[in-house]
Amino acid sequence: MLKTLVAAGSLAVLSAALTLPAHARDQRLECDAEGSGDISMDARYETRGTRERFSAEFEAAPRGAFKAGQRMSVLVKQVEVGSVDLTKARDGDIVGDLNLGRDGNPIPKDFPKVRKDTKVVVQVDGKTVLGCRLKFDD
Repeated sequence: MLKTLVAAGSLAVLSAALTLPAHARDQRLECDAEGSGDISMDARYETRGTRERFSAEFEAAPRGAFKAGQRMSVLVKQVEVGSVDLTKARDGDIVGDLNLGRDGNPIPKDFPKVRKDTKVVVQVDGKTVLGCRLKFDD
């Protein structure tokens, strides 16, 4: 009888967890990093129900080591998830923005499973320039 009650209780808890409203399953992980030569990056991974989004941004000061037209690649867990060409912003900064899961850019099918402490790296022309580890947004 006790085993039946424990099993039924466990099933009820599992069932309740699986039927949580979508907003209760939402998560947002972020990280950022800065480097020498006045460069920075930030990355964000979000889930809302069954939808997921990922973005990574890179910024470098004008007249530094980076220039418009260079190729920026973003790696998550050592898997390249996308790339964009760096552009020159109005203020002269060199920037690259990768947005997946919106604006017609789907999350790749081989996108790695993301959780706390997942490493995100920005490479420019094949060379790693910055990286950070995702953490829960406070």
